[in-house]
Amino acid sequence: MFNRFFSPKNNAYQVSVLMVCTENYCRSPMAEGMLRRELIERGLSQHITVDSAGTHVSKNRQHPDVRAQNAVLPKGAKINGLRSRSIRRADFSEFDYILAMDNSNYRSLLAICSNEYQHKLALIMSFAPELGVTEVPDPYYSNKAGFKQVYTFLEQAILGLVDSIDKEYGLS
Repeated sequence: MFNRFFSPKNNAYQVSVLMVCTENYCRSPMAEGMLRRELIERGLSQHITVDSAGTHVSKNRQHPDVRAQNAVLPKGAKINGLRSRSIRRADFSEFDYILAMDNSNYRSLLAICSNEYQHKLALIMSFAPELGVTEVPDPYYSNKAGFKQVYTFLEQAILGLVDSIDKEYGLS
């Protein structure tokens, strides 16, 4: 799929992933925490670094939404120490995978990403084609059930992402 375009940095097998949503307040911090937890469980955290950012962050350095924190905590992911930040131009050269939560985020990334790095961009749900959804819905105006749905989508996408990276780089 998208990963055929990625290559290891300096044959060091250090892979970097940036999760991106709109405000870096709900979805991308959830994805960051969930991916970190999955990497620890698989013993791959020394090979893959993770961060998150937003395309339209109104308040930098803000902790994730409490509802997002509560959605991932029972599953072992802690995101209360994360802080929101805006996407930076340097992110496009620094990260191997830049994964958008929805089409709007993807278009925002395309608008500021130079052609040489556009191969790094993808929708996170492309790693869970079995679900038949292309976007992770923004749960901000939702209730607990909305955050649970986001968790379910991200859980499947993260499993697919880690499997894909592991297969490509032979990390385990």
